[in-house]
Amino acid sequence: MMTTNELRVSVIAAFLAAAACAPRPPTAPPVPAPVPVMLPPAPPPVVERAPIPDVNPALPAVPHVTGPLEIKVVYPPAEHLIQSRDSNFVFGSVGNGDAGLTVNGVLTPVWPNGAFMAWVPNPPADSPRYEIVATTGLDTVRLTRPVRIALPPPAVPLPRDTATPGDTLPPGVPPPTAGAQRPPADTVTRLSPVLYASLIGPAVYPSDTDRVVTGYAITGGLQRWFLMPGTVVKVIETRGTDAHVQLDSSQVIRIAKSDLTMLAPSYKPIRLRAGAFRVQARDEWTDIVIPLSARPAHLVEVRPGELSLILYNTSTTRKRPVTVRGTAAGYLASARSEREGQSVRYTFALRGPAYGYLPLWEEKGLRFRIRRPPAIDSTAPLKGLTIAVDPGHPPIGATGPTGLWEPVPALAVGLRTEALLREKGANVAMTRTTDSAVALNDRPAMARRANSHAFVSIHFNAVPDGINPIRVNGTATYHYHLHSFTLAEEVQRALVRQLSLRDNGVKRDNFAVIRGTWMPSVLAEGAFLIMPDQEAAIRTPEYQERYARGIVEGLESYFRALARARR
Repeated sequence: MMTTNELRVSVIAAFLAAAACAPRPPTAPPVPAPVPVMLPPAPPPVVERAPIPDVNPALPAVPHVTGPLEIKVVYPPAEHLIQSRDSNFVFGSVGNGDAGLTVNGVLTPVWPNGAFMAWVPNPPADSPRYEIVATTGLDTVRLTRPVRIALPPPAVPLPRDTATPGDTLPPGVPPPTAGAQRPPADTVTRLSPVLYASLIGPAVYPSDTDRVVTGYAITGGLQRWFLMPGTVVKVIETRGTDAHVQLDSSQVIRIAKSDLTMLAPSYKPIRLRAGAFRVQARDEWTDIVIPLSARPAHLVEVRPGELSLILYNTSTTRKRPVTVRGTAAGYLASARSEREGQSVRYTFALRGPAYGYLPLWEEKGLRFRIRRPPAIDSTAPLKGLTIAVDPGHPPIGATGPTGLWEPVPALAVGLRTEALLREKGANVAMTRTTDSAVALNDRPAMARRANSHAFVSIHFNAVPDGINPIRVNGTATYHYHLHSFTLAEEVQRALVRQLSLRDNGVKRDNFAVIRGTWMPSVLAEGAFLIMPDQEAAIRTPEYQERYARGIVEGLESYFRALARARR
């Protein structure tokens, strides 16, 4: 008989055995871990952008900038008076080359470095401002640039000096006071009797031509008279800040009143009489010495192979023309004097192209010095020559869209030009080698005192209001005197080849630094600093080197051709 404990154990064992033999319920499959859903990346925001005009593959690549948006307008400055008729340019930078930009709603190109150049209609006169908006799609910034708009003069006819019954005046125009006169602001005042004045001086050094008084044609244009201080002139009338000066019966010019010292009304003018001239030949120049009792008003004209000197209000002791032959070894072939109305004309035939000249006043005489071109080795045309290099500015100077100031790259190009010229065996007279300002008139004076054989001024261009720089940018070279034209041609040709920009040609203009007469003088505007791609190129040593090489190649070509032209 089983005990109670034995029975309990037996029952448990039987239960366990039955449980082991019973079929097992199916096992539930494991629950898989959630799989993350990979969504496609969000598309970049769509930014409407204006295409960049006229991409020039020959320029260094514009660097790509992706900084924060910040609109900086370089031009026009706030409250600037816009002088254009209907449209104008606006330029600056936005800090990000991927931005889209509008100026007064006009889509505007942005270059990869964030610089922009807009050509837009002028804002209305009753709302004179540019609303500028830049966006990357993720960020948007705005800037308002207030300006002023030059208004055209009202098209209202002026009333007559008196109003009589029956006259009809335009609406809003009050009748004038009877007999009232309304002369223009710059009224011409005739002097009766005429007065005489002395041109202000004296020059810094004896026989120095660097200090001159400039006379201008009454009708405008580029003609200039460069007169010696101490010359006495006849003033026949005044207008505003100018005096009208009569040189002879057929020639009247204008001179600033500030350049004159009026003489006493009792002054009695001296009729100038030129004595027999003589020729003095030297190795580097030939002098024509003309005896005179006082400084004459004069004009020099340059033609191929010829110079003319006109002495106004001057007579000669000879009634017939006089011709003197030059020496066999000299550069002057002949000199001829003849009367021409109330003046005397001297004509100098040369044995080659005109190269340089100086009118020098000495006691009781005028010495007209004609410069002979230097001896040139055609295989090394710059060797032994002295070249004046003038890095343009400061003071003033243009500024590009990202803030590059013209004097900075002009100096960099000038210093590189100096190095290349020295490699060619030339001596170099630099008008500046630092950031310090040099006065305009001091620059050609420095070149003359160094007896330089050529003068080159280095600049970068901009345009005034109303001219579209996107259409007119390029390379140009300027001269003033005719004997500088050939040098300008050669420098222009070489710069266009090196800088790969539009050929804007050789131009004549009255820039102070190229009015010197002792040597051929030119001013180069290599590239447009206000165009974004050209400003970016100008920043690079590579492009500065190309500019310098263009100048040196142009000088080499000019002097090589000059060696062939001498006879």
